[in-house]
Amino acid sequence: MEAQRSRLLRRPSLPVAFVAAALLALAGCGGGRPRSGEGSGSTAKPITNAVYEGALNSWVDHPEEDLVAAWGVPERSQRLTDGGQALEYRRLDGTGAPLCTTLFTSDVYGMIRTWAYRGSDCRIPHLGDYGNRS
Repeated sequence: MEAQRSRLLRRPSLPVAFVAAALLALAGCGGGRPRSGEGSGSTAKPITNAVYEGALNSWVDHPEEDLVAAWGVPERSQRLTDGGQALEYRRLDGTGAPLCTTLFTSDVYGMIRTWAYRGSDCRIPHLGDYGNRS
C-alpha cells in the first residue's frame, strides 16, 4: 500500500502544469475595448467584462455537463491529474483569429471550480457559438 501511495505521489504533473500555464496566459487578458464592426456567431452585442465575468461566475459550483449543454462541446478539453478537467471554448472571427478564449476547470466530481478568459470581444454564447467562425 505504501509503495502504491509513493508511486501516486511521483506521478508527472504535466497536465497540471499545462492548465497552470494556460490560466496564467489567460490571466494576462486586458479588458480592451470591444471591436466594432466584427461579426459574431451570436446576435448579442459585445458586453462589458463585468457582465461576462458575472456570467462566468454563475457557472462556478455547477456541473460541467450543464455548461456543455448550454455552451456546446468545448473546442479542447484536458483531463487533469487530480481527476478534474479543463474545458476551453474559443470564439473566432472569419479568418480564424481568436476573438475570445474562455477556460473552465472542474473538479473530480465534475463541478466547475474556476474560469479564466482572454479577449476583448467575449459574449455569452448561444449553443454552438463558440468554436465556429463568425
